Amino acid sequence: MTPEELKEIICEKAYDLGANIVRSAPVKRWEEFPIQKPEFWPQNIWPWVKNVIVIGIPLYSPMISTTPSMVYQELYDTSNRVLDDIAYRLTNYITTKLGYKAVFFPRDCYYSIDVLLKNPNAAFSHVMAGYYAGVGTIGDSHNLITKEYGPRLRIVSVLTDAPISADEMIEKNLCIHCKKCLRNCPSQCFKENGDSLFIMDKMACTEYHVKIKNENHWPCGVCIDVCPVGEDLKAYRGTKTITKEGIKHCQSFGS
Repeated sequence: MTPEELKEIICEKAYDLGANIVRSAPVKRWEEFPIQKPEFWPQNIWPWVKNVIVIGIPLYSPMISTTPSMVYQELYDTSNRVLDDIAYRLTNYITTKLGYKAVFFPRDCYYSIDVLLKNPNAAFSHVMAGYYAGVGTIGDSHNLITKEYGPRLRIVSVLTDAPISADEMIEKNLCIHCKKCLRNCPSQCFKENGDSLFIMDKMACTEYHVKIKNENHWPCGVCIDVCPVGEDLKAYRGTKTITKEGIKHCQSFGS
């Protein structure tokens, strides 16, 4: 079986399990294009890993627009459950049916938002994996920006030694540098940095998330809500995604 054929089999399984986007990257890209410290590289955690499979599903714009609300919180939580289910089942398929090693990093690799106040980092970055796998590019907001969904995408990663073909990285930055994320961020955690990505104050972002979590609705999501990039927004052009009254209504109940 060729790497291309094996990749097709794994992708078809992931799509059958509910994935909208499936891409892969060899772990050598973490070393070839270093962004994080080596301790975050997948091959330095599990040395047998050769490739990372990145799986994405969309977040729906009309629900994100209610943030902060239980409507968006339930969307976020549901997407996490779906992703972990897909990743678990795909890992099981690769190990038991195809005979290769595999593990998956859950979509969020931290215990709780309060823990991030002490160390605002997760054990593995799916954003980095998505960038290396050609799912999208990293925008000014530090989110992964995709052609299909802009930043309105939740992702999970399956790590394997299966010899599969890789997807090409995206060369052109999909972020259009409109500064909407900077201007609308309620925590004001972004600052301009010349031609580079915005400087992000992770602590300010995390502290705001703790605040809204204590108010019984989180995460924030404003930066992904206001981003104008993504084919998913075409269906709503020429009309309001949601009314101001609708936003207030959704925020007034369930929290």
